[in-house]
Amino acid sequence: MNFKELVEGHPEIMRDRHALSFSEQRSPAEIAAAFARSGVVMLKGALAPETLATCAEAFRRFVLHSSEAKDGLARAGQRLQTGDDETGAGSWHSPWAVRDHDRFPAAVIISALLKSWTWDVVEEICGSSHLAIVLKFCTARHGIDRPLGVGAHQDAKVVAPDLPLSIWIPLHQIVPRLNSGLGFVVPDPGRVLPTLPHNDVGPEYVLEDPARLWIPPYATGDLTIHSKFAPHFTTGYGTLSDRFSLEIRATPRSALPSRHEDPAICVSRRNGIPTIVEARSSAGSAAQRFLDSAELGRSASKDLRKVRI
Repeated sequence: MNFKELVEGHPEIMRDRHALSFSEQRSPAEIAAAFARSGVVMLKGALAPETLATCAEAFRRFVLHSSEAKDGLARAGQRLQTGDDETGAGSWHSPWAVRDHDRFPAAVIISALLKSWTWDVVEEICGSSHLAIVLKFCTARHGIDRPLGVGAHQDAKVVAPDLPLSIWIPLHQIVPRLNSGLGFVVPDPGRVLPTLPHNDVGPEYVLEDPARLWIPPYATGDLTIHSKFAPHFTTGYGTLSDRFSLEIRATPRSALPSRHEDPAICVSRRNGIPTIVEARSSAGSAAQRFLDSAELGRSASKDLRKVRI
């Protein structure tokens, strides 16, 4: 079964039947409790649509004109092994690789995220106000909506077992059946599931009970936070539409393994405001200009520590 068939056969999975969508009026503790129960929450209107629209256009220009984007497309073709040409599925990029002249769209979004009520929720989920954004595992993604068969994966299996959550931010509206998005199996199982050889948990698990499935629409400015154990999937309907998104992974600073520090930024409260207090990278890191960017600088402390690993 593919996702087009799944949504047409079970249109109810596009509704929030599990009450996992929240506005700014709900308390971070209440949202974190829902996250603990389910493994995923949606925050409605978390970021300004105008900011995301500007970043989406910058990302689009990068994809159209940048040699780095062509390199990313080639890597995507090797990774997917679909038999399509290398531009058929889109591309994956480190956040510092996506540039529009001297601007970094991912840095704009990270800075906006720290100023948003989203960060209160992330702190509540992590149980700390001293957090690290693990740039090594953050991904700027250009997707092209191709028909996809049903399956799912867990970040604890395919990304890193020691990072508790991922924040998925589409840079524009996501409408199931019209463009590619994310979907989830809820609640998360609280453990790593058995997988097929390619690390997919398989269609049988996903289709076992459609009552567990959620393929939400996203308005521009909405985002989801999912746990490392949350089985989730990229949807694909074959519309060939473009999708631009940024995935951010964060963890308590005290739990950040040294192998994940290159590069990373550390965030703590200064005068009650989430502030970048430390940037960590190796000498000669390709992320250096990103870390030094004016966009991140707007959320950084005046005495920002730059640590060379």
